[in-house]
Amino acid sequence: MSAPLAQPEAHGARAPARLIVVRLIRYARPYAGVVAIAMLSATAYSGAYNSFSYLAKPLMDEVLVPAQSDSRDASSGWAPSWLSRLRPGADPAASEPAPAADPAAEAARRTALAGKMEASLQKILWVGVLAVVFVPLTLFGKNYLIEWTLGRVLVDIQQDVCRRLLSLPLRFHHTTTRGDTLSRILNDVGRAHGALEMLFADLLPGTLALLVGVTILVSISWPLTLVALAIAPPLLGVLAYFGKRIRKSGRRRQQRVGDVTQRLMEILGGIKVIKAFHAEQAEEASFLRTNLRLFRSSMKVNKNRVLSKALTESLSFAAALLLVLIVYWSVRTEAWTLTIGELFFFVAVSMTTYASCKDLVKAWTSLMEALPAAERFNELLDAPGEPPDPPDAVRIDTVERDIVFDSVSFSYGREPVLSDVSLRARAGEKIAIVGRTGAGKTTLADLLLRFYDPDSGSISIDGVDLRRIARSSLLDHIAVVTQDPFLFAGTIRDNIRYGRPDATDDEVLAAARAAHVDEFVEMLPSGWDTEVGEDGSMLSGGQRQRITIARAIVKNPAILIFDEATSSLDARSEKLVQDAIDALVGGRTVFVIAHRLSTLRNVDRIVVLERGRVSAVGTHDELMADDNLYRQLVSLQTTLAAEPAEDPPPDRA
Repeated sequence: MSAPLAQPEAHGARAPARLIVVRLIRYARPYAGVVAIAMLSATAYSGAYNSFSYLAKPLMDEVLVPAQSDSRDASSGWAPSWLSRLRPGADPAASEPAPAADPAAEAARRTALAGKMEASLQKILWVGVLAVVFVPLTLFGKNYLIEWTLGRVLVDIQQDVCRRLLSLPLRFHHTTTRGDTLSRILNDVGRAHGALEMLFADLLPGTLALLVGVTILVSISWPLTLVALAIAPPLLGVLAYFGKRIRKSGRRRQQRVGDVTQRLMEILGGIKVIKAFHAEQAEEASFLRTNLRLFRSSMKVNKNRVLSKALTESLSFAAALLLVLIVYWSVRTEAWTLTIGELFFFVAVSMTTYASCKDLVKAWTSLMEALPAAERFNELLDAPGEPPDPPDAVRIDTVERDIVFDSVSFSYGREPVLSDVSLRARAGEKIAIVGRTGAGKTTLADLLLRFYDPDSGSISIDGVDLRRIARSSLLDHIAVVTQDPFLFAGTIRDNIRYGRPDATDDEVLAAARAAHVDEFVEMLPSGWDTEVGEDGSMLSGGQRQRITIARAIVKNPAILIFDEATSSLDARSEKLVQDAIDALVGGRTVFVIAHRLSTLRNVDRIVVLERGRVSAVGTHDELMADDNLYRQLVSLQTTLAAEPAEDPPPDRA
């Protein structure tokens, strides 16, 4: 049988990164309007932020440089040639000192200069005030809307996971370790959501900020911008190379996380056995080995991420050095065409754009690191679910005639568990199914519940194949009481009402009385509102079993299945539970799967399973008259029951 979750890496076929990202983005589709407004806010924020850098241009060209040049001209009568070339509106050829001006002309020149400086100051103040107001507004809009979208997306992802887990067939849950499933739910879902956060909170806003910055740089000086962009090709190469390595090692790390989760679950689930065998040190050493494998896988991811960051920094500094050399060469050869203000503006915007570029690189590597988790999360969503009902599916109200197993064979992918099993149970009949451990008794019940479908043969109710009956209709008319009574965290009342939430308090009380639940509930401080604890841990085994029987009584099903319902109970608890079962049986079609044959009283027929086949069918007296497996089992249990017990079992009811 193939594994329920494909392992793409093991088969050499992994989904392209773009397809994984597209699948994640689909979660944001219902909130596309909010995302669009957030991106508009991000673009506006980037423009407003760079407006602060624009203030350097009028401040330098219209205030500081003219004032400094005027001071130098007045004191020394000359200005350096490079300052002449960088001075706004200056003639680069004018390198000779200006002739002395008369006092009146000098006063007029200073007055005109002061007027220009005041006009520039007003421009600076207007732009600054607008930026001070606009930047926080756009920043708040961008961040809040993105966080709102990510929060709603997380709710949708968690709902999808819960819906998918509930829809997956029982085969999936039996063939997949709980540790791996929990790792996909807790770790992989979290990282998949983190990938979306990087996309919407970092990559998209960072890309918009980069585009805004490059547009401004081009408007200032396209030659210098081309020089600054020379880093792009090698940077993209670094990102592509390390992105693949990070994704590959990230996939292995996520698998190791599943291994660690599984080991922790095994330790917690078997803590009683571990302590009983004094195996704490052995389990600690085993967990350390598993944890170290996770550490080594994590360090491979970290190594590639750090190398990517280091090479990115190196390329960035190389581009900055190249830019400085070109500026020096331009000034030296008098090919410079920018003013000091424009130069400062270019440098300030370059620094902002460089910061956006660094954020993009960081977000990209983090996205590549998160993609393996998103891929594993997608595998969970893509796992095949329950077979859908056929278009002509019918609904049933009860069992009017019979339930027929016709030449049913089934396996879990290895050797057959059931082979050519044929059985007819008439409506209202009570059938016992017995056999050695592993004979296929519980599998027969699981097939009736349609947890699995037969490999061959068919099961029908009143002549209708189970595969043509709507699954919800079938399960509405079946109740199961298992060997291990499972209760949900909540009150006793809630657990009895679980199979039928609309049951009235009177119906719950009547079912509880029939199952002898009221006998111990009346002694509890909170009565029916007593919390049962996780898995019913606050109650004894007999008490839990009686509650599950009351739960079945409230459902009022047409078909009842008792799967080893009393095998783990002591004599008194078994007697009480058996009385509750007898109260529930009347008029229903009942299948009793039993290992303890003393519980098979008042059954109409006994079906003996041996190695997956029906070896004998009959009443107790008929089977005891022949030499068969049933007679051997009864004799063996009778002999064991006759032997005196050293310590009688405690009364746990």
